[in-house]
Amino acid sequence: MTNQIRNPNDERAFVRFLLLFVLSLIASAACAWAAGSSLGLFFGGLFVVTFLTPAGVLQQKSLAAAMGGLIAVVAPVAGVWLITVFETADTFGQWIEATMVLAVYALAIGGIGLGLARAKLPAVFAAGLAILVGLAWLTWPVWLSGALVRAGFGGMVQNLVWLHPPLVINGILTGEPAWTERSLAYHLTDLNQDVPIRLPGNIGACVAVHGILGLLLWWMGLMRRSTHATQH
Repeated sequence: MTNQIRNPNDERAFVRFLLLFVLSLIASAACAWAAGSSLGLFFGGLFVVTFLTPAGVLQQKSLAAAMGGLIAVVAPVAGVWLITVFETADTFGQWIEATMVLAVYALAIGGIGLGLARAKLPAVFAAGLAILVGLAWLTWPVWLSGALVRAGFGGMVQNLVWLHPPLVINGILTGEPAWTERSLAYHLTDLNQDVPIRLPGNIGACVAVHGILGLLLWWMGLMRRSTHATQH
């Protein structure tokens, strides 16, 4: 009987996935401690995947490994979100919808990182730019809404709202008050002040746009790279 030789690459991959899972779980638990079972917990989870997803998918050698990195980041966030089903009026169906939004958003952020790496950017810069794009997208109600209104593009704001993961989640969690009605938001955004908006009642547009964008970027950044490597 011969002993099987362990592949050190497999061991390193397992350690990376475990580290990502633990970091995501700790960050999500910190959000739960700070915000409780509230809308802030969901908003915080979106920021967690923004910071960790690029590290989870970049420099992976295969599609399966990259997806494993993404799942290691998303699963703990979704698991912590599940607490709200037992402590608030949120339902299991609403949790599933929120998790779908989280997953496709993470897919898109990971795809941006992969696409930038495909453009020959070093992994650290690709990850950093993907994080910046994600942060800009999550926070546009703060820094962009007023500028759009002043420039005469107020009608564009509602279209962005339909696609915005935090506001989409706010819309489907019907037991939560609108973020724009909170005192902090009043000082941060022009939404529902200078420009009226309606929160999305479903996740369809958000999931479709982020999902299609993410899949396209993953194909460009990972699948084409694998094909090129096989040909050589």
